Amino acid sequence: MARYTLVQGTPQARTYHWVAWTLFIGLLVLVAFAYADTGQLNILENSYSVSLTRLNKAIAYVIAVLGLQVVVGYTGQLALGQSFFFGTGAYLSAWLVEDQHWPWLATLAVVIPACFLLGVLVGIPALRIKGLYLALVTLGLAAIFPSIVQLDSLDEYTAGAAGKKVNSDIVAPGWLPLDGIASVLQNIPFFGQYFGDGDLSSNDADRIWKFFVFTVVGAICFWMVANLIKSRPGRAIRAIRDNETSAAVSGVHLSRYKTMSFGVASALGGVGGIVYVAELGIASPGDFSQLLAIFFIVGLVVGGVGTLTGAVVGGIVIAFVPEWSSATTDVPGVPARWLQGPTGTLVLGILLILLTFVLPGGIVAGVRKMRAKVVRVTPSPPSSPAGADSAPPRESGDTPHPVDELSEPPTQHEDVPATSAPPG
Repeated sequence: MARYTLVQGTPQARTYHWVAWTLFIGLLVLVAFAYADTGQLNILENSYSVSLTRLNKAIAYVIAVLGLQVVVGYTGQLALGQSFFFGTGAYLSAWLVEDQHWPWLATLAVVIPACFLLGVLVGIPALRIKGLYLALVTLGLAAIFPSIVQLDSLDEYTAGAAGKKVNSDIVAPGWLPLDGIASVLQNIPFFGQYFGDGDLSSNDADRIWKFFVFTVVGAICFWMVANLIKSRPGRAIRAIRDNETSAAVSGVHLSRYKTMSFGVASALGGVGGIVYVAELGIASPGDFSQLLAIFFIVGLVVGGVGTLTGAVVGGIVIAFVPEWSSATTDVPGVPARWLQGPTGTLVLGILLILLTFVLPGGIVAGVRKMRAKVVRVTPSPPSSPAGADSAPPRESGDTPHPVDELSEPPTQHEDVPATSAPPG
C-alpha cells in the first residue's frame, strides 16, 4: 500500500508531476555545466570518465532504443536490425552536411522519411515470418551494413573503410547566456568548484549547446512516441503484441500496423544516427556492426521492454557500462587479475543475466515497484451524469489508457488487452 495516493487531474498530482519534471530539467543543466570538460567520477579506487561527448552518444542510443520499444516492446516483433537504420541515418546526414553543406537539423527532413520508407520495405516481407526467423533476418540486415557502405560504387559518398568525416560543427549562438549561468553555478556554496572557474571556453560552450540541442531532439521523439502509444494506432499495435488473433477478430489491420511500427522504429533509428555522427564528426563502418544491434537489444531488456522510460535507462547503460567496467581495477573481494582484459562486454552480459532473474521487467519495473510503495498516482474516477444514480458501464473499446507513459506509465502487464483494441 502506497504511503501517498494521488488522483490524476488533482492539484496535488499536477504539483507532483511539475516538481518531478523541474528536478529532472535542473539535473540536466547541472550535468551539462559540470561535465562540459571531461570529468572524473571516483568510486572506491576506481576512476571513471564522464563527459558530454559520452552523454551525447548516450542520447543517440536512447533514441535508437526508443525505436526498438515501438517495434519490439509495443508491437511484439522480434527485430534486431536497428543498427542498420542507425548507420543509414548517420551516413546520410554526414553526406548531406559534408558534401551538400546542409545544417544538421535540416537533415532530419531527409533522414526521417528515408529511414521510414526503408523500414516499411523491410517490414513488408517480414509480415510472412515471425519470432526467431524474423530475428535472424533482421540481424543479417545489421551484419551486412558495414559491407554495403564499403562498396566501391558507394566510396564517393561513404569514403569506404576510412569512414565519412564531417567538418561542420554545431556552434553555440552568441545570445545564449552560458557564461552567466556558469558564473551563477560557480558561486553556489560548497558545490561551485564542480562547475569550473571563470568563463567557459568556446569548445565547452559548443559542447553544452550540442547537449541541449540533442536533448530537445530526444524529448520531441519521446513526446511523439508517447502520443502514438496513447492513440488509436497505438492501442492497435499493443493489441497485436498481446494476441494477433484477437486483434484481427477485433478488426485490427495486422499488416498495416506491423509495417507502420517498422517504419516508425527505423525513422527513430535514423534520428539516433544523426545525433551520433553530429557528436563524433565521423561515420565509420565499424561503429554500425551487428554488435551494436545486440547492444540495442541489451539496452531494451535492461531498461524495460514496453516502457518509454526504459529506453532512457537502456541507452545510458550501453553508453557507459562497457567503458566503465573496462576501467574498473578494484572491486572488494574480486582478484585484480579477473578485472584485466575486455571486461566491458563481460560485465554487460552478467548484468543482463542477473536482471533477467532478479528484475525480469527491467530496471524501470524495479524502480516503479519501489516508488509505488511511497507515491502512487491513480486514474480519476469517471464523472456521473447529472441526475443519475450511477454512471452506465463503459464499453471495453472506450476504456481510456489509465496512465500517462511519461509520468506514471503502467507496467508491461497493465497495457490495454487485445480484445479492447478498436477496429483498425
